[in-house]
Amino acid sequence: MNASLWWVICGVGVMLLRVGLAIHAAGSVRAKNAAGIVMRGVTDMCLGVLAFWAVGGRIAGVDRGSGLFFFLLCTTLIASGIVVGVVGERSRFLAMCSLPVLLCGVVAPLAWRLAWGWLGKIGYHDVAGASMVHLTGALCALVSAVMVGPRTGKYNRDGSSNAIPGHNMPLGSVGVLVMFLAWLPYVAGFATDVDMAAGNVLLAGAAGAVVAMVVSQVNYMKPDIHLTYVGLLSGLVAISAAADVRAGWMAVIIGAVAGLVVPLATVWMDRVGRVDDLTAGIGVHGIGAVWGVIAAGLFTHVESVGARFRLLGVQVLGLVVIGAMAVALSLGALWVLKTTVGLRSKDADEYDGLDLAEHDIGAYPDFQQTMIKSYHLREV
Repeated sequence: MNASLWWVICGVGVMLLRVGLAIHAAGSVRAKNAAGIVMRGVTDMCLGVLAFWAVGGRIAGVDRGSGLFFFLLCTTLIASGIVVGVVGERSRFLAMCSLPVLLCGVVAPLAWRLAWGWLGKIGYHDVAGASMVHLTGALCALVSAVMVGPRTGKYNRDGSSNAIPGHNMPLGSVGVLVMFLAWLPYVAGFATDVDMAAGNVLLAGAAGAVVAMVVSQVNYMKPDIHLTYVGLLSGLVAISAAADVRAGWMAVIIGAVAGLVVPLATVWMDRVGRVDDLTAGIGVHGIGAVWGVIAAGLFTHVESVGARFRLLGVQVLGLVVIGAMAVALSLGALWVLKTTVGLRSKDADEYDGLDLAEHDIGAYPDFQQTMIKSYHLREV
């Protein structure tokens, strides 16, 4: 098969991953914010496409019009999609529209250039962009969540955390399943051995889900649905960096460790770190990517123990460089937005729901009842 055609086919598959992100986010928010979060996903993709076409592709060093350009564009869109769900229900629509431009136009393409350029020359190993896509998106989401602040009612004065469940868990589950499916063409587009990589993706995702389910059963006496999905997705993120491991048991270990560490870290960020992340995107894509890049250093075939330690050092260096770049650019952009147009919606808008406040519509008009007929007329 022609290489360009293969990249186009895989790129279309990657777009399904963005669809899965949007569906998962829609199910994870309350009904009064469901339409707006999907709208954000759509506009986020469109702005990201234009930003990568105009600037990002040149920074990444790929030629316009090629199959690789299309595939890398689709892959880079994953980074901005992470932020959409993390800061849902309380961030301003227009302010957040600048983040896909930043991520797809500058941050992720610059990470690709670093990973394929200077870092690649010294041996950096990240097969499918766990650090270039998932880590950059997660760090931007973390900075955004901290600067926007938690949803009203999420945390109590004594420091305890309140659960704010999404309105449609089956819908969120469908989003996870779509992402599981789409991860196969996503990783396959980068892999030299497609059969091996596809098998590793399935094994790592399955191991992550099973271990996370066991962890939730042990800790909470019930198999928690949300944490199980966190384990599955974190296993997929982790294997993205190490999809070329030669044995299935390695993929299982990579997924299992992600399924153990990331759900526990997600709970810690909520209860102790007080970071309001309603889709667990920071833990899944951030911590999952960090472990995946380190795992690539642990499980990639090398000739000696000394070479192993050298590779691990390069992997850590790559994480630090790419992570620092993503945080610095995100902080700068979000600080400018916060001090000018503002990042957070008004308290009244958050209470009414951003569907009504920002888009003058309800996701479920036949079932939702409100005294406010139109946001734009409520002051009349």
